[in-house]
Amino acid sequence: MSCSATFCNPSNRCSTWLPNQPYGWADLSHSGIFRDLATVHVELGCELTNIFILASQLKERMNDKEEEISLVHYGKESVNKDIDVTLISQFSVNRLKSFIQVIEAWQGPISIAIYLTQPDDIDELIQFLKIPKNLEIYSALTITLVKPNYGHQEHLAYPINHLRNIAITESSTEFIFVTDADFVPSSNLYTFIRSRLVPYVIYQSGKLQPTAWVIPCFAIHEAYAQLPIPNTYNELRKLVGQGVAYITDPGAGHGPTLATEIAMVRPLLMGNPLAYEVCYESQWEPYYVLHRSAPLYDVRFRNQGGDKQSHALQLNAEKYRFMVLREVFMVHKDHQSTMSWPAGGFEKSQKAVKQWNYFEEFMNEIRMIYGRNPRWPHGCSAVAIGWQEQRRDILGLAAGAV
Repeated sequence: MSCSATFCNPSNRCSTWLPNQPYGWADLSHSGIFRDLATVHVELGCELTNIFILASQLKERMNDKEEEISLVHYGKESVNKDIDVTLISQFSVNRLKSFIQVIEAWQGPISIAIYLTQPDDIDELIQFLKIPKNLEIYSALTITLVKPNYGHQEHLAYPINHLRNIAITESSTEFIFVTDADFVPSSNLYTFIRSRLVPYVIYQSGKLQPTAWVIPCFAIHEAYAQLPIPNTYNELRKLVGQGVAYITDPGAGHGPTLATEIAMVRPLLMGNPLAYEVCYESQWEPYYVLHRSAPLYDVRFRNQGGDKQSHALQLNAEKYRFMVLREVFMVHKDHQSTMSWPAGGFEKSQKAVKQWNYFEEFMNEIRMIYGRNPRWPHGCSAVAIGWQEQRRDILGLAAGAV
């Protein structure tokens, strides 16, 4: 993509100028803009180079192995931040290509943190951005490039919650939607949130207790990986019925969302047509839309395990309700044969002598702050669909799923 600037004087005499050229005052005078400049028009290609320049600048500092460096590229601004929602994500360079699916499915602002696990990751990033289409797509995003301290072995343990918090902090909208890079939102998710959820939340301001608006998560079996991501709920419903798609981690991880039992099978029930309520369960790790005033993620959790569970537990302890949105969803395709954490961080961290533990240290802290029963579904109403559908007594529910 080309990069040039058009300068015009008050007489509308215009000339085109290219970067990295040895222009002097005589050239400006000859074009009639040495003293009289009225307008400047810069081609899109010049704007797109910002993220590329940022990556190149970071490459020059990669020799500072003992220093953690974060550089930010600010993408397209939201027109109305008070009623908009930003998709938040994080990943390493091995997800750059696949994340394009997410970008194309989400029409709103996106803030991401890219973790450079190894020093040569910056070279892979620069090569990726040299492709004009990739540069154009990613330049619209707010991107934080994170170079860790390579001199410390801890950098191999992927700092997933730290990266989430960075991306949240660099976002500017009142609402955020934190997700992972391999989940593709339904094509109507952003417009649904903007046109239906946010107006409802604003209209009910002062009446609603703090609420996490949960997005149901589904997966497509690896054998059907060639199939396109479904666009509508009806398409997804057919795939679930055919055994092609299924709810992600139907046990403790996402089972409490009850997406298959309610949203996919049963007709809309009496009550709120926007969403249905479920009760919190221990070890649940949903994805949700929140107001940006919600607590950040606990940065002590690295790699996989407890990173989302801990956040949902804290929201429950703070008496948040959990409402599952209808008509929208997220999908990812199974890739167990290729799924791995950057630099083998997960496997290596499992061998660490000391790890921050969800079931011991974190739970003890939560009990000290919020009381003895933080896993009790504090914000759940007595008529929540979750209790009725699961037919579980509330003690078992609070104790957690198996």
